Amino acid sequence: MKTTRVVSALLAALLLAGPLAPLAGAQQPVQPASPVGQPAAPDLFQETLRVEQATSRQKGVYEAGAVAVNVFLVPGRAITCLLGGVVGLAVLGGTLGTGYRPASAAVHEGCGGKWMVTGDDLRPESVYGRPMEFYLEQQQR
Repeated sequence: MKTTRVVSALLAALLLAGPLAPLAGAQQPVQPASPVGQPAAPDLFQETLRVEQATSRQKGVYEAGAVAVNVFLVPGRAITCLLGGVVGLAVLGGTLGTGYRPASAAVHEGCGGKWMVTGDDLRPESVYGRPMEFYLEQQQR
């Protein structure tokens, strides 16, 4: 009988405290006040938001560049693929079917790879590009 009352009391306490949990979770921690001589720390969320807005404005430029690149890339890839197929068939015919690996390599070389360019392919990886560092890294290898 005593355990039933304890379990009932615990259950009633949990039921009553349940609706109060969102209120307790919604409280924000208090920010410590910065000393008088020091500027406040920058809000990282605002900085991230500014960077994202700047890149979203430039997104249209990269998409237009991707369309311009695709105008030349796709027909060029089709021509290269067609020529790779012709070379592959010539190798197969010239070797009487025994050179299937070089023939396959010629076709895969001509038809492989990415056929379409998107704006993300043209966009630099970081907002602050360092082309000179990239150039120097390539020269050291």
